[in-house]
Amino acid sequence: MRIAKNEDEHLAYGWFVVRNRTTQEIKEGVTIEDRHIKEQQFFSSTSPWNQLKKEQIGIAALGSFLGRILYEHSHSEFPAVVEEFKKLSLSIQSELERIGLPRQTVSEQRQFLIRIATDYQQQVDKALKGNYDPGIESQSPIKLRMHLRKLSEQFAKSMTTRGHTKAFRTTQDAVDAEFAGRRSDSENIYDWIRRSYLESRGSGLPGTVNPLVLENLFREQSTPWKDIAAKYLKNVSSAVKGYNEIVLKTIVPDNEARDKLALLISIRTSEAHGFACSELLTMLKGERDGILQTGNHYFADTLSSIRQERVLARLEKEGLCDGDTFNMSEVMHGVHLSNEDQAVFDIHDILKSYYKVAVKRFIDNVIVHVSERHIIGDDGPLKLLSPCLIGEFEDAKLTEIAGENLAISKKRKDLVNKAARLKKAMDIAKQVAL
Repeated sequence: MRIAKNEDEHLAYGWFVVRNRTTQEIKEGVTIEDRHIKEQQFFSSTSPWNQLKKEQIGIAALGSFLGRILYEHSHSEFPAVVEEFKKLSLSIQSELERIGLPRQTVSEQRQFLIRIATDYQQQVDKALKGNYDPGIESQSPIKLRMHLRKLSEQFAKSMTTRGHTKAFRTTQDAVDAEFAGRRSDSENIYDWIRRSYLESRGSGLPGTVNPLVLENLFREQSTPWKDIAAKYLKNVSSAVKGYNEIVLKTIVPDNEARDKLALLISIRTSEAHGFACSELLTMLKGERDGILQTGNHYFADTLSSIRQERVLARLEKEGLCDGDTFNMSEVMHGVHLSNEDQAVFDIHDILKSYYKVAVKRFIDNVIVHVSERHIIGDDGPLKLLSPCLIGEFEDAKLTEIAGENLAISKKRKDLVNKAARLKKAMDIAKQVAL
């Protein structure tokens, strides 16, 4: 009785007392209905059990109490359950979006690839315009135009500092700082020019310059151009390849379809690089194998400026400056050179003036007409995957690239079924509205 009154073994909700059938009563066939009657009679007339509170005796009171506890518990947990339903539903929808719409028919496969191609071209357009999402890492391959710009700047710097075989010199007979990047060898450029000039003398008059000497010297002076430009084109192709690897992972959910599209683009990348290298060789042939020519006035201006500086340098070496009183014989002695020296210096100055024009022209042409046109432009790998290309695919090609395997089909079916069950659960939750 003390336990029943919650005086001995204390419980938060107290104790309930019920009167069940005895083993003998079960043998005698006492039913559940009879049990309820016997229980009611027992607690109403049997002492001391008739002294307990009515709300804590009998199976009816216990059932009511447990129902209320269960309701309160469900009521408190229900919002969390509904929230869990919502999260699971969003997760399933996200997974369905990731694997995409069904691709069992040719029409579905074409639509699948067209959506990918459209998305891809939008991403490429943003990447080439430098329109990057704020959350992208600073050195991400997605920032394609940034990397291309860096490569172009590095190429231009390498051509300026290492594109020549011999370092040009100033009129003060010091290495020109503009061409000081390449490690100098033991031979001075004047000695190199003098040797070539002397070895090429033919029927020309003494002191005159054979144009073939300038052409040969320029070819030798520009020997490093090919390797530097080839390395630049290789780096550009690598940047494009790195970009495609990242962006395809982002927009193509199916691994098999992504690998097949990546192979398609990779083939075009190799082809584009081959075309670019071929164009580079053609450009090098035009720059280095033909006659030396330019319509850029910068050549004449530079040559005139160097010649003037050279005369002034010789006069200053004789101690003649502006404002000094001097006689003409001293001036002529200061500026006079032997025929050989005059030819060597003329060759140097002409070669230097022309090289400055030619190297800048070559740098721009490689960037604009080789890299941008063949690798980045319309014929390159970045413009291959387009809705137009997908529209030209035959049915067999569509199935080969975008055909859906059984595993993906089964997974989509399972997700659709889960989504339907969750929707039904959510509808019930709204109706219950605890």
